[in-house]
Amino acid sequence: MIAFIKLIRLPNLLIIAFTQYMIRLCLIEPILKASGFELQMSDLEFALLVLAVVFVSAAGYIINDYFDVRIDNINKPEQLVIDKGVKRRVAMGAHAVLSCLGVAIGIFLSWRCNILMAGSTLFIFSVIGLWFYSTNFKYQFFTGNLIVSILTGMTPFMVALFEVPLEIIKYNTQLVDQQIHLDTTTTSSVLVWTGAYSIAAFALSLIREMIKDMEDVEGDMEYGCRTIPIVLGMKKAKLIATGMILLFMAGIGYVQHYQYGLKEKYSFLYFLVLIQLPLLFILFQTFTAKEKKHFHLASVVVKIVMLVGISFLFVLKFFLWK
Repeated sequence: MIAFIKLIRLPNLLIIAFTQYMIRLCLIEPILKASGFELQMSDLEFALLVLAVVFVSAAGYIINDYFDVRIDNINKPEQLVIDKGVKRRVAMGAHAVLSCLGVAIGIFLSWRCNILMAGSTLFIFSVIGLWFYSTNFKYQFFTGNLIVSILTGMTPFMVALFEVPLEIIKYNTQLVDQQIHLDTTTTSSVLVWTGAYSIAAFALSLIREMIKDMEDVEGDMEYGCRTIPIVLGMKKAKLIATGMILLFMAGIGYVQHYQYGLKEKYSFLYFLVLIQLPLLFILFQTFTAKEKKHFHLASVVVKIVMLVGISFLFVLKFFLWK
């Protein structure tokens, strides 16, 4: 059981669930309530949505480890689970069951939320994309990094994707013209703010994937992978990664400028101390890294920054807005 929990990356799955609940309860709900609206997706339906995303993600982790046994035996032998704690046929069976459950729940919710085509396509694409990522794309130049980052970026946005159509169905037929305009403004705000979090998740995931490629260059090179550090060299890969980090820091700086203008000093300090300073550490650690452990530390800190960023919504709702 412990080996299987390790295989599906339980901490990562908990972060996914936490992210989606924070987006729903601490971002979308306050925006709706400020304009006199309420969440239309029931708690049970939302729990099923989170469960579907978690199932698909867990299946992705399993199939990735399944096809990565030889490379992982070089890059991180101490973390190997397939063939040691979990048999191959068990892993493949678990992948099939979790993928089917995730897609089935996703299609049902897509029908319930009146986005059958878009929602179903997203879940099916995710399962197929994760399969081909593990078997093909992750060995190609940049393609694998991009696919993982896009799927990571969709995690926050899916909450709005399933909620907004229900809001429109509920209110558009009931409101007078002036209120319909308000409803449009409100749903647009929901999409913009969740979109901003999705872009941030995409960017941080891309940075982390770049750093992980540099960490795993030894095993990747042994089995013919064409990752950025292998194709372009470690020096250029470091320059690209540090450039991406600087660009992200500039984006956070723009948000801080907005916070400073509104005199939101606690939000400004939160971003400065808990996001910008760790990003500065990641920048230094990546640029000066010489060993696997240096890249690994930078990768771990990126994940912490992602968690701190989504936790800001909790702090904002329950402490800063009071």
